[in-house]
Parts: sequence; structure tokens; C-alpha cells
Amino acid sequence: MVITDKTLWHSIADVVVVGFGASGAAAAIAAHDNGAGVVLLEKQPADSHFSNSNMSVGMFLSVSDVAAARTYMENLCRVNPELYWTDKETIHAWAEHLSQNKEWLERQGARIRLMANGIGEHDLPGREGIDLYSFRGLGHGLMRFLKKQVATRGIPIMYHTRAERLLTNERREVLGVAARCQDKETNVRASKAAVLCSGGFEYDEEMKLNYLKVYPTYFAGSTSNTGDGIRMAQEVGASLWHMNCCSACFVLKPPDFPIALGPNFKGTKGYLQFLIAEATGNSYCGYIIVDRHGKRYTNEQFKRHTLYYELALYDSRRLEYPRVPSYWIFDRRRIEAGPLPLMFYGPMLHRMYRWSEDNSEEIRKGWIARAETVEEMAGKLGMEVAVLRETVQNYNSCCEHKHDPEFGRPSQALIPLREPPFFAIKLWPGSANTQGGPRRNQKAQVLDAYGNPIPRLYAAGELGSVYGQLYPMGGGNLAECFAFGRIAGEHAARETSNPG
Repeated sequence: MVITDKTLWHSIADVVVVGFGASGAAAAIAAHDNGAGVVLLEKQPADSHFSNSNMSVGMFLSVSDVAAARTYMENLCRVNPELYWTDKETIHAWAEHLSQNKEWLERQGARIRLMANGIGEHDLPGREGIDLYSFRGLGHGLMRFLKKQVATRGIPIMYHTRAERLLTNERREVLGVAARCQDKETNVRASKAAVLCSGGFEYDEEMKLNYLKVYPTYFAGSTSNTGDGIRMAQEVGASLWHMNCCSACFVLKPPDFPIALGPNFKGTKGYLQFLIAEATGNSYCGYIIVDRHGKRYTNEQFKRHTLYYELALYDSRRLEYPRVPSYWIFDRRRIEAGPLPLMFYGPMLHRMYRWSEDNSEEIRKGWIARAETVEEMAGKLGMEVAVLRETVQNYNSCCEHKHDPEFGRPSQALIPLREPPFFAIKLWPGSANTQGGPRRNQKAQVLDAYGNPIPRLYAAGELGSVYGQLYPMGGGNLAECFAFGRIAGEHAARETSNPG
């Protein structure tokens, strides 16, 4: 949107940052610490502000060996010798700045702890160069810390202010942001640069339908992520990348609640027990995951950030996604182990929904199906009785022999389904966030369709994430928020002031 002589500026700053999650906070802090005057625009009201970062478990990656981490990320992004999901220069910036994450946070007083060394999720060269850290207080503790850093610096936050368009001159330079502050139009001048940190498109149904590999896909993050930054960047000529990439697996999606929930398959009691179970493959309860026809199709000890692509299988004869929805089937022991969702993740972390301790309320609502026999369960789920019966029998046989020849589920996770009643709940594709958005370079500059930087426009975080089809491991998104938030803020602050 090109400004005119009649454009009225309601406020001005050197750097305008759109979005107040982890990446927006990091960008604002970095720009301020490099001498720029900064203002943050956040569409949510102050008293109900919950970003994706708030709803995370607060884990982030840090790099202990830059060369190894570069190799690992290049292996994740390489399609063939000539084609990469993400260019090498941006990968190198990712590795270098991730190596500074821990020091940058601790220098400001963050309370973090080491969770694991050499923890890349995929068995590829270089994974040993990546470490995993966690914030005290999970995602809430993370955002409490970042908000304190922003407040200490006196950076103003315009809450309840939805950024709608980027304002440019005839040379395509970004000069500011047109926004709506509590239903009033407001134009915020950016004399140096604007930084888009507005998140993904988890709650824009049309974008999800057109860009993601399978529909529906549900998300456990903030409902404010509706693709605003993508549309704003497109209007000024931005190229998009990674729009069909999604680090995801299964979620629970109650019909009466807008946000997805993370399933707790193994019946763990809390965060640390969950991490131990994930690392060891142990399970406290028996369960299987089947497609809509009652057949197992994967190792239930799946990789949490890549299973999504298995769910996108389309049957062109039946004209359906046979794995959407899938069904989590278990017996009495899992119901008695506690609530089905992970209680330390997404909306459950902030008690946005109060799931009953014994799951009885959700059974009463019909979210969880209950049956005395496997045959009765097949009828309730619309499956052929013989198919589901055979699936359960075969699984129980695997448990007896502690060997799963078809899918390779580890022996310690093979616990039979033999204690009625039996239960089932729908599983949908999804996770915390999308990855696609405006393409950026190693300086976090937004690029146009020809690979040229759009003057004075930067982006960070999941809005145009650097991650392609394969995600490095849990904690990758927050790591990128810190790294590219800092890159964007530093370079934006170094721009010369534009008189307009």
C-alpha cells in the first residue's frame, strides 16, 4: 500500500515490530540494544495475551558445535545436490546464532536448564552438535522473562492493535504499518524498518486448505495466528516458502473447543516422566492407533515432528484420507491413569479447558467412545468388526512375543489390550504451528519473487520459518525465534533513517 501526501502518521519509531511472541520480543530487544527506538504492535488485548510461545513447553535448541549443526541442518534440507529447502547461507546463519542462544539468554538473567546433549531428532551426521535446554516455568516462564526484558527497556507495546498493511513509498521501501487499534485506524511510522513476527496461519481455514498437505489440520497454539503477516508481505511482493511444511503428528480436537490438545498416549504423570518415556520408549498403558478402517499403519512410537506426512496419504480410489481421522484405542488402564491430554502443553498448560481427572465428563460428552468389547467398539466407530478384531488380536500377539515384525514397535512399549471396557478417541493431523510464510535470507530480510530483499522489511519466528519438510527436533521453533529475532532486530536497527 503506497503512502500519499495525505497519509497521517499517528506515531513513529525507528523499528516497528509486529507480533509479541518470542521472536517479536527478541527482535524488539535486539533493535533496542543496538540503539533503535522500538514499538511493538500486538493484536491481542493485554489481559488475554497468549502467544504460541506462551503455550509451548519452553524448550529450545542451542548449538555446541557450529560446523556439526550446519551439517545436520543441510542434511535435513537437501533434496538433491542442487536443490535445498533452505539455502546454505541462511542455514549457516541459523547454526551460528543458535550457538549464541544460551549465552544471550543467561546474560539477561534467564533461568534455564540443560535437558540433553547431542539430541538431533534424525539420525543424520551433525546431530551431536545440538543441545536441548528448557526454561523454568515452561512457556509461561519463558514469556514472563521476555516481557520483563521488554519492560525493563521501556519498549512501548501497543496491545489490541492489529497490523493490517505495510505502507511503502514508490521505491517499494517499507515506511510503516497501517493498523487498527481498538477499531480505530492508526498508521505507525517506521523510520528504519518493520519486522514481521506475527506467527503462522494455524487459524485461517482457507490458507490451511490451500497450502498444507492434508485438511483438516488442527493446532494447539494461539488462535490469533491467522496469517496476517503473510498477506501483508504478499501485498508488497514477498516470495513465500515452506508453506506446505508442518512439523506435526497427532492432536485431539474436541468438537466444542477451538484449540487442539496434545495427546498423552503413555499415561505419564507430568513433564519429566513424559520426557523419560519419550527417550526410553516406555509406556505405562497399552494402546494402538488405527486408521478409519481399523488397521494399524505405523509404529506408535513415532517421531513427533514428521508423522504428519504419513497422515497425508490420499486414497484416490476411495476418494478419502484413510488416516484422517485416526483412532487411539486403549483399555481401562489408560482411562484410570489420568486425563488423556498432555497437561503441560498448549491450552491445558493455562487451564483454558478443564479436562476431568477420570475422563468421565469427556465420555459423557461423547468425545471418548466406550464399549465393553472390541466388536462393540468397531460398531461405534463405523469399522468392520472382523478388521478391528483381527487388528487387536495381532497386536496382542505381538505383545505376547515382545516383537512387532510389521511396524517395529519396541518391546517395552508392547502392552496388550485385554482389560475392558475399551475406549477410543479421534486423532487429527496437527501440532503447535505452521512453518510457511515470506521467504527470508541470512539477514532475516524478506525477499521478493526474484530473490531480492524488499527494502526495510524483516521477518522472524514461525512466519516464514527456515525449517523445510524436516524439523530438527522439539525446541527448534523457539530456538529460531531467539536467533532470527536477534538477527532481524540487529539489522533493522542498522538501517539509515528514511525521511520518507
